[in-house]
Amino acid sequence: MTHNAVSDAIAHFNLEIADIQPVPDSFSSTVRLIELVTGEQLVLKVPYVKRKLFRELGALEAFHGDLPVPDVIDAWIPDDDRPGALLLSRLPGTNIVGPVTVGLAHQMGSLLGQLHTHRLDHYGDSGDEENPDAHDWWAMVHARLDLWKPHCIQAMPPDLYARSLALYRDLVVDLPDPDGPCWVHYDYRPGNILVEDGRITGLIDFESARGGSADRDFTKVGHYVWHPDPATKPAFLAGYAEIRPVPDFERTLTLYQLHNALGGVAWCVRRTDTSDPFFHENLAVIKQLTARGKR
Repeated sequence: MTHNAVSDAIAHFNLEIADIQPVPDSFSSTVRLIELVTGEQLVLKVPYVKRKLFRELGALEAFHGDLPVPDVIDAWIPDDDRPGALLLSRLPGTNIVGPVTVGLAHQMGSLLGQLHTHRLDHYGDSGDEENPDAHDWWAMVHARLDLWKPHCIQAMPPDLYARSLALYRDLVVDLPDPDGPCWVHYDYRPGNILVEDGRITGLIDFESARGGSADRDFTKVGHYVWHPDPATKPAFLAGYAEIRPVPDFERTLTLYQLHNALGGVAWCVRRTDTSDPFFHENLAVIKQLTARGKR
């Protein structure tokens, strides 16, 4: 299926390719780095479902000229059930790997703050305006959890799932008003940020981006940046505060971490791949959070 989807996209865009390389650790899309016979370097992205193509396309159009995001060279949106593909410019730099420096954390905070200045008129995807939850952030968050329930029950030990729901109920007792609706990346982490010579050169992977509350994007920052090095937290927050007020994330971070991990488990079950390291990573987060409890 992946090979055919990539071949179909290459044929549709009529690309004359000199070299093509896979991109590892791309979970919800098939991504290829392409060099054309002309020497031009591009990125071909084939999502697993068309909804993710529309998300990425909408975000890249919204951020064009303001954030360091790829240009959309071309888009293929088939009339049938095929997911289509995006042909994107290739930004300079490489993904952040390893520890994040204090200086880089400051830049990451500023970049996220700039992203969150892009306001929207409803939560969720484009076209969700008629959804009853499109103007009620917390109702939308809770509805997602309900959707994941059968998948989580299928894959998680019953006692662990019960503890996760008990913790979730404790955490929703005292929630702040949402900081939105605005564009939310939903996967803001070092692996989706490009750097060169110590400077951020790009932000990528918008296939999950949609309207949300700004504090949702602090979920993976806490896990991948602040937890390994607590010194990065004040730097990140200082960078963010230079752009816009910092949301009340301390009251929501644990909730979002739990919500995100349960969603990751459900995603793996839907793909019928609970052997994926991503499944076990999310399961480990759930175990850690339920053991720690509400704080």
